[in-house]
Parts: sequence; C-alpha cells; structure tokens
Amino acid sequence: SIIVICINLFYYHNNFIRGFMQEYKIVVQGTRKIITYLKSYLKIPYKLYYFAKQNENYFKKLKKADVVITMSWGKTMWGGTENLKVPEVQNLKLIHLPGAGTDAINFSQLPKNCKVCNVYEHEIPIAEYCLANILNWEMNLIEKTSKFKNLDWSDCMIFDGPTHSELYDKTIGILGYGKIGKEIAKRIKPFGTHLIGYTRTNRKKDKYLNNLYLSKDLKKNIGSLDYLIIACPLTKSTKNIINSNLFKLMKKDAVIINIARGGIINEKDLYDALKKRSIGGAIIDTWFKYPQSKEQNGFKPSKFSFNKMKNVIMSPHISAWSENMIERRSRVISDNINRLYNKKGLINKVRNA
Repeated sequence: SIIVICINLFYYHNNFIRGFMQEYKIVVQGTRKIITYLKSYLKIPYKLYYFAKQNENYFKKLKKADVVITMSWGKTMWGGTENLKVPEVQNLKLIHLPGAGTDAINFSQLPKNCKVCNVYEHEIPIAEYCLANILNWEMNLIEKTSKFKNLDWSDCMIFDGPTHSELYDKTIGILGYGKIGKEIAKRIKPFGTHLIGYTRTNRKKDKYLNNLYLSKDLKKNIGSLDYLIIACPLTKSTKNIINSNLFKLMKKDAVIINIARGGIINEKDLYDALKKRSIGGAIIDTWFKYPQSKEQNGFKPSKFSFNKMKNVIMSPHISAWSENMIERRSRVISDNINRLYNKKGLINKVRNA
C-alpha cells in the first residue's frame, strides 16, 4: 500500500542520511561518573572512550578525537608544576573541562582552531560545605557528640559544661565573589552575619553583602574578619596571595577556609600561623599535593603535618563532589557538545578559537 511504501521510504531515507552524518569521537579522561549522564544527554552520533589516566592508549585515541573532556592539557592538575606530554591531534574541535579551574591547561600549547570550555555547577555543594563547617566550628559539634557516645557528660549544661559560640553577628570575608562566593553568601546571610566580598574588578554590591571591596584592599580590613573564605581561581596574581603579611593582621581567633586551590595560600606561612596560633584555625579542602591514585594510603597533602594539628579541619577535596553536581555538569557538557555539532554558540567559553 501507499502508506507502507511511504514508511519504508522514510526509514531508508533516515538511515541513508545517518550514514553520512559525522560521528563524533569523544574521549573522557579522569571523571568516570559523568559517562552515564553523557549517554543520556548527548543527542548526536558519537562514540565514547574513557581513560582513567593519560597513558599511551589515551594519546593514541585522542589523535583522531573530536572532543576531549579533561582537566589537564600539558600540565599536572591540582596545583602541580610538572609539564605533561602534549597530545598530537588531527581533528580536535573542543577541550571541555569537567570542572571550573583552568590552572592545568597549558594555553600556549593548545591545538589551533580548538575551543576550550569549562563548567561550574559546583557552587551549591561547596556553599553547603562551608556553612556546615562554620556551624560545626562554632559549636564544636563533632567533638561533643563523639564524647557523648562514650557516655561522657562533661559538656552538659546542667553540670555547667563549656559553652559554645554562635554564627550570629560574625563577620565573614569571601575572597572571590563569583558563582561560589555568591552561593555562600546566600546561605550564610540569614544567620545574621556581616558579609564582605572581595573582587578583582569593581562591580555592584548585591543584597547579601554589607560591603564589597577590591581584592587588593584585603589588607585594609582583614583584621575585622572572623572567617576568610578563599573562593577565587588560582592564577599568577593569586598564587601565595594569602601569606604571613596577612596572617599578622588577622584576629587571633580568625579561621581561614580554602575551597579554591591550595596554592592561593602560602604553604609554610599557613603552617607557621596555625602552629604559633597567630590565627584561630583553618578548614582546608583543597591541597598543595595530591596522590596519583587512591591506593597511596598515607600520602601527605603537604610537606607540613597539618593532619596533626588540633586547630585544623581537613577533608580530601570533597566539598563539590555531590551526585547532583555531577549530573548538572554532565548536562552542560553534553549541551555544549550538541551545540558544537550543530554549529551553535557554546557557553562557558574560555578560549574561542
């Protein structure tokens, strides 16, 4: 019948067209968890390849890839200083970071006509991490609940136990008032805090901040802060920007929180300030050194023993690592790849070749 003939023609026409459609070769390196989500959100013909490390098979597959999803191009990640092998590529159109930081991208050795995009979506869990740790610092809740699990009643109010503090009326500085900084301010403001933002360039103060200053003016009012949250990117201008000169000006009970990159704070100066109790403490999620695999038990994140200090709370770079964040990032990355394939504009462009 005519209907059957039309259906068959439509079927063969679509298969014929698909046969001529370019199939994108997409290489993912490092972040395995995004694979499942990419398969859900990619709307183009593709082949997907995953590599945990940048080994020879990775370089071989990358040679003819159209897209690579990686945090590293020619440099070690997470504040490392080593140069890595730069891949030889023939068709690469897009390097898409599965995160925000570009400090491990060697921009001088990027392929010609290759775009670079990054992705955010981590500001919600990082803001929650900061809020949780600040509240815990004020109440010393983890230690108190651990003591009581051992049936120790010494903290009880009816026996005139030690009091805890409050977040209310505290002054909190946020160095780097971008996506993360704003999300932190949004959550902490309702607790009755005074918030000060610091930005690289002048901008309008929003409803969450009491004051907004340029980053270069941090020295002028750092002495008023109870907490300083580091939320700026690691660049040549921000490396070691937090150092002994600033620690000397801070309150003796002030706490520094780093959820950005380890290298923004001078490693030795931070250790000395904590050891001498020049400042009250530190909450650290991003480090100076990272192991190459999770099997490296006992690997120290610094040449100094922060892990032996009572005035330090430390976590292994987990603040952003929520399942919801991974799905949101995967959706953005997939959308960008779909856009690239269909010759549409990309979002979060770091380099527009």
